[in-house]
Amino acid sequence: MQRPAVILHQLETSLSVAPEQLARLLGVGQRTVANEITSLNQLLEGAAQVRLVNGRYRLRVLDTLSFEESRRQITGIRDSFNDPEHRVAHILAQLVLSPVPVRIETLARGMNVGRTTVNADVAVLRRLLVPLQVQVEGRPHVGLRLVGEELAIRLAVLRHAYRQAYGSYPLGSALLDVLDETCVQYDFDEAVAMEVSRWLTVALDRRLAGNELVELTGNLAQLEGTEAHVFAQRLAERVEAVTGERLAPGEVCYLAIPASGRRTPVNLGLPSAQGVGEQTRLLVAAMFARISETLEIEVQPGDLLPEFSQHVGFMVNRIRFGLGVDTEADIPELRESFPLAVRMAEVAADVVAEHTGLRMDDSELSLTATYFQVFLNNSEQLRRRPFRIGIHTRRGPAAASLLKGQLDRALSVPTEYLPVSSAADAVEKRVDLVVTSPGSSLESTLPTIELSPLFDRGELINRLSRMHFPDFGPLLGDANGGSMLVLLLAADRVVSLPAGCGHDEAATRLASHLADLGEVDAAFVETMRERLAVTEPVLIGDRLAFPHASSPGIQAVSCALGLVPAAGDRPSSAVFLMAVPEKDNYDDQILIRTYEELIRVGTTPHLINQLCTITSYADLLGLLDDLRDQGN
Repeated sequence: MQRPAVILHQLETSLSVAPEQLARLLGVGQRTVANEITSLNQLLEGAAQVRLVNGRYRLRVLDTLSFEESRRQITGIRDSFNDPEHRVAHILAQLVLSPVPVRIETLARGMNVGRTTVNADVAVLRRLLVPLQVQVEGRPHVGLRLVGEELAIRLAVLRHAYRQAYGSYPLGSALLDVLDETCVQYDFDEAVAMEVSRWLTVALDRRLAGNELVELTGNLAQLEGTEAHVFAQRLAERVEAVTGERLAPGEVCYLAIPASGRRTPVNLGLPSAQGVGEQTRLLVAAMFARISETLEIEVQPGDLLPEFSQHVGFMVNRIRFGLGVDTEADIPELRESFPLAVRMAEVAADVVAEHTGLRMDDSELSLTATYFQVFLNNSEQLRRRPFRIGIHTRRGPAAASLLKGQLDRALSVPTEYLPVSSAADAVEKRVDLVVTSPGSSLESTLPTIELSPLFDRGELINRLSRMHFPDFGPLLGDANGGSMLVLLLAADRVVSLPAGCGHDEAATRLASHLADLGEVDAAFVETMRERLAVTEPVLIGDRLAFPHASSPGIQAVSCALGLVPAAGDRPSSAVFLMAVPEKDNYDDQILIRTYEELIRVGTTPHLINQLCTITSYADLLGLLDDLRDQGN
């Protein structure tokens, strides 16, 4: 039934309806409701009028005969039965609503199609219901009926045919009012209230038809005593006050389902003694442990751990009961902007599948990836030391402050500015970059640039992009900020390896190469061998490996890139080795940023093809220019 017909039916049966209640019933926003009311008034012109009085829509009939004619035209509007999806949903709705088996001839006549079409649609419906373990059984001369557990049948109609079955079902203003009051009490937003109204509608109709959920079985039993169950109990009490009928324990837990799968609320003050369940806590702990084990990244959720745990609990219920979730960005968009966060979400999805047997879809992956990106951002703020700039000028504090202000506008990283009086002072203060004013006589072995108080930002970007700060990473947030791979590599760190060389052999050869260059000691080479004996290197895509390890004898991050030509049926591949000091002695944002860049390259077909076929450091610079120019 179309929206004007639904609105008209609700106004006739409830006499008055609040805008937010109509919005929930239609599954749209209140602005859309206002537009639909305008359209309905145009259809009713001269016969009736819908007006907003004291915050509620009311129907006023102006001409009875004209209204009846307009009403027939409005309520006679139907979705087209030329659409196969609509026919399948219509058949499911008829089977759910009918107390007796429905004959194929009746379905064909109602949709004005032939028996062959109905039989084909029923075959599609049967396949659609397989995941829910609901069957469509048919007997000659008797008809079709649904067979399955009551909860599964309800989930089927909610997922596939709610509008066709209950689009015009009148809940009544009294029930809508108690639903509103309960949702407000528990800080549920409009989307949750809208979903709960759908589930309540199905519950009331199925119960009246003699299909009550009495017993607590399976997944329903798991909801008893949860925060969502507290909400459902209060709602059931208020429904009983209106209808005079007490809902069975199974019905109460059923009403908890849409609350159990809601998006994590801003206010986590839902009254409950239990909070996050033990199984959810174990699942969250397993996610972080697997990320640490496979990616070697220590996630720091901090104060967001309770909210993330709530999210995981709600997510599991959404997947279990087939509840959808809207997200602001899809996986391809997130993979482009936050590649490591998406990889972490994929690792978490593997953990969820192993522990629960449930599969996260792209929407759940997207939402979970946003949490991990927040964790990464928080970790950067908590653990990353500021970039230290020493300023040396003979023109006084004002000139130094002007330089500082200009640099602040150019750089996008946390920066600490220190006055330095000499080269020795700069070394003692452990600055990363020395900035001098024109005419300065300071000579330092540290990276140094000379800037006038009114320097050109573009030139600063060019000069910084040519300077290496491997213990910190790119200093600029835009596309010109530089590549981690460029900062970490040099011409003597790009190594050609034997054709067909495996990942373990490649990592060992690269470790030995760094040892020959004096970048790592023998202890690191042995550590790498021992590590490879017990675990595979991280694989990004199908052709890029990322082995990395730490060793007490390493003072600074050191890297090498190995290129393996194709051999037989094995395509060319690449191995990026990273040797890092122990965690307390280096900024782990270097590891995170390197991961992000390698994921962008390793999961982009044309980029990984280019990487695996380069022959020199100059070729690598061209590849990374391509990566930057494409905004990947």
